[in-house]
Amino acid sequence: MYEDEETGNQGNEDDKDTNKVSPKQKQKKSKRSTNAQTPNELGAKSTASFFTLFITGQIVSATFPLGPDKDYIFCRYELVAGPDWQLVSGPQYGITQMSTNKTGHFNDKIVFNMPIEVTYKSTSPFGWPQILVSVFGQNQTGNESLVGYAHVYMPIFGGQQQLDEHISSLNQAPILRPKCPNMLGDITSWLLRRQPELKNPKILLDSAQSKGLSMESYGTLEFQLHAVMRGARKLGYNWHA
Repeated sequence: MYEDEETGNQGNEDDKDTNKVSPKQKQKKSKRSTNAQTPNELGAKSTASFFTLFITGQIVSATFPLGPDKDYIFCRYELVAGPDWQLVSGPQYGITQMSTNKTGHFNDKIVFNMPIEVTYKSTSPFGWPQILVSVFGQNQTGNESLVGYAHVYMPIFGGQQQLDEHISSLNQAPILRPKCPNMLGDITSWLLRRQPELKNPKILLDSAQSKGLSMESYGTLEFQLHAVMRGARKLGYNWHA
């Protein structure tokens, strides 16, 4: 009877030893459990903090009803956006090649086909991106002078059903050039064969600052722009096409 009780006690001690867990093993189990819960917690707490706008397209051509007063035309462009917008990819500035319509009719289109491909991200639609274009001309002697300015908003797309679709638009913007404030300025401009230029063309994008400017239409600039938007609906912005 004594041996049986002793063996029984030994068996109980063995069971206790097998149930014991070392501190290192406890730490490993706790790490595994926390690691297993982390993805679910992050997935539950993750929310969209910005939306993206992907723009592709081109500056297509320029048209002058009475013909350009320069032999060759080219454009310099700049993308302008508000403080909440960040340019993620693509150039902010660019310049087209020189083009002419001297081989055809005087009011034929002057074709550039300058590609544009940029990506923005933002938390607010305030300060929606615009493209500001300065059109210049060059004569046979190589002298360059301003022809005019044009600007247009990047296209916007939204919808209740399918927000991530795309839309393509063909826009025409007037080419505006500043007028001299007085007759003396007109005479000086005619003698120098140069048009007056704005010190800061960005004032054209602000109606308050451009109020009072004397401008005249000289032609039209054609854009073809294509927009894809992602993530705006998660931030509560529901635009309609």
